[in-house]
Amino acid sequence: MKRIKLIISTCCVIAALSISCADNVLNLDDPGSPNSATFFETEAQLEVGLAGVYESLIYTPGNFVPTFPQILDHSTDLAFNRGNVAGAAEATQGGLSSTSPLPNNFWNRFYTGIQRANNLLGNMEKAKDVTNPARYDEIRAEALFLRAIFYSYLTELFGDIPFRKEAASTLNDLAIPKTSKAEIVTSILADLEEAANILPQTASARGRASANAANGLIARIALHNGNYELAASKAQEVMDSGLALYPDYESLFTQPVIEDTNNQENILDISFTEGTRTHGLSIAQGSRYGGWSQFVPVQQTLDSYETINGLPIDEDPSFDPVNPFDNRDPRMKASIAVPGELWTNRIFQQHSDSIATWQIVNGVQTRVMNLNSANPGGLKITDPVSGVEYTTGGSNRFTSFTGYVWKKFSDEPALTGDKGVWAGNADHPVYIMRLAEMYLTYAEAKIESGNIDATVLDAINAVRERGYNGSGITYPAVVTMDQAELRRIVRRERKVELANEGLRLFDIRRWGIAEKLMNGSAIGGPANGFSKIGGDLGLVPNIDEDGHVTYPGAPIEPRKEKGDLNYRDLETRVFNPAKDYLWPIPQAEIDASEGLVEQNPNY
Repeated sequence: MKRIKLIISTCCVIAALSISCADNVLNLDDPGSPNSATFFETEAQLEVGLAGVYESLIYTPGNFVPTFPQILDHSTDLAFNRGNVAGAAEATQGGLSSTSPLPNNFWNRFYTGIQRANNLLGNMEKAKDVTNPARYDEIRAEALFLRAIFYSYLTELFGDIPFRKEAASTLNDLAIPKTSKAEIVTSILADLEEAANILPQTASARGRASANAANGLIARIALHNGNYELAASKAQEVMDSGLALYPDYESLFTQPVIEDTNNQENILDISFTEGTRTHGLSIAQGSRYGGWSQFVPVQQTLDSYETINGLPIDEDPSFDPVNPFDNRDPRMKASIAVPGELWTNRIFQQHSDSIATWQIVNGVQTRVMNLNSANPGGLKITDPVSGVEYTTGGSNRFTSFTGYVWKKFSDEPALTGDKGVWAGNADHPVYIMRLAEMYLTYAEAKIESGNIDATVLDAINAVRERGYNGSGITYPAVVTMDQAELRRIVRRERKVELANEGLRLFDIRRWGIAEKLMNGSAIGGPANGFSKIGGDLGLVPNIDEDGHVTYPGAPIEPRKEKGDLNYRDLETRVFNPAKDYLWPIPQAEIDASEGLVEQNPNY
């Protein structure tokens, strides 16, 4: 019985593995991909098998669930997860266990992809004589790339894990001990080098592997594992490949641009299909107009964006704490909707006096009830502007509990109803890798290796300049050559440039600062504005050398239905450095292997 559980829990085969009651024969073939005994005999069948491997990038543990990079970022200091969507709140509250859904779902999904890749790689030889030789090599290279990306996520999340490069075909194959992370990294880097030498420089179709994606993944893995020379060289190879940063940062995260074949910044994305393969990211991120406000940025993230002078807000005398959203890095408002601005065709407001707000369609203003107002449910209140009496919706419509929502990767036409598709069934792609990451990887690798020269400044400034493009503000160029200061700058850049793209967890772990950032309170903005905190008290957050934002002397209290002038205490975060730098191995895996697979420390 334990052996059967192992098959299911590891997802080295898909969860639908079956045992025939008639002949008691265990079926180890993945029913979601071709059967190795009868398939992989034609080029078309190889393509079907490869499509199954790509499909494993689509993380779908349930209906309306967000995409996996965003799930990862909402298990960090960047954001607040209202309602424990996908189990990510257990990570922020220190509650992860070996039976938690978050680690179990990632483990299962990515090991399914590994099994599918191994199945294809181990059986595709049968179709070699009837397959176009060039395409045969590319299919193999794509499978190698995909297997490497699955292992890269698993090793960053779990550390040492069972490592398999052949498809499991017997019960004995399934029970294997863990392999060291270092050994796995060495192996997948070699696979990626091979793939990069075969694949076209840029993808043959959006969402497909390419030499740039393979080299970019090498750079990412090398950076995560302290191989700075390799990280810099591979990042530079991608930077020099003819790609270009997309000029408009805000538009970069909208569906038309991600899908645009002329978007040279997109190195790899996860693609979806209208009506069949969809996700719930937009509804999780959206305001009460069309969304549920479950995945939302916290105040600490807003306060991490610099002023237009290129300084942290606690170092710039010109920062106005009463109007904290003014004169800030344009990427803040490009990524996040803040109170008072137009988003989803409505003025985004949350305070208790905002009973109604303006809806603006084609330049025409219409007064409408504000579903984001912080009023208790059932109150009958007359809008002083229109004279219309509204019945307020209650605390469940209290904007986002933080006062902010993500614009980034939110499908605005779906949230407004203009798209004709419910936002809970969104089909817009999300990036797994883009060019700006390579610029920052290059810069960080050079900084950490002590090899600081003008190219480091050029890489950072290219990303900053694009962030300011179209704002009418001259971007603040980085000119310092001091290693410690550059380290602080590039880490801030990664936080704001790559926010909500799934890399934050790995960053704060490898920098060794997770226990600082992930202990204490997650803070939301004051529901009724900053007149008290910024005006009466004149308080400015404190930001230390690790980017840790704190609020000494500031009034912070749990959320109220009718919001007041204090910061909101959203949740108490707990991070135990003795165990939380790794996720727990699923308990079913431990039990079924009869101890062959060992649990991570202190779980």
